[in-house]
Amino acid sequence: MGKSLLSALTLGEKFVCAGAIAAALGFFLPWVSSPDLGPLSGLLGQVGALALNHVTLSGVDLAKVVGAVYFILLAAIASGVLFYFSRKAASEQKLLIGGFQVMIGSLFGPGVIGALFFVPMIQSVSGTGIWLLGLGFCSIAAGGLITIATLAKRVG
Repeated sequence: MGKSLLSALTLGEKFVCAGAIAAALGFFLPWVSSPDLGPLSGLLGQVGALALNHVTLSGVDLAKVVGAVYFILLAAIASGVLFYFSRKAASEQKLLIGGFQVMIGSLFGPGVIGALFFVPMIQSVSGTGIWLLGLGFCSIAAGGLITIATLAKRVG
């Protein structure tokens, strides 16, 4: 049954589905993992990071300090819900949903991946969750772009 479900999905839908799952899972895995946070430890003093020898923080831990972090998880869930509704949608609706997928993926994916590649301090403390989160959102954006390109070929 799973094999027939996968074969029924378009390439764009596969990217969006995998990205939504990866981003939601990445929210709960460690974003920051370090034996010593150095200058970052002052920022995370509210979480109790100063008293620990080894610090591991996930999106849930950071959301306890800054509640707006939950919007990252909400965006991943919204992408999954849009994926569910797009499977049986008409072409016009799929095009609109593809645009929303690009927007959702662009909110967090490129910024997170850019920071992970180009900010040395973040590279030294980044955990598995933040990588999975960034790649998941980039996959959501790529899936939306693939869907739009596929529908543009049908119309044009």
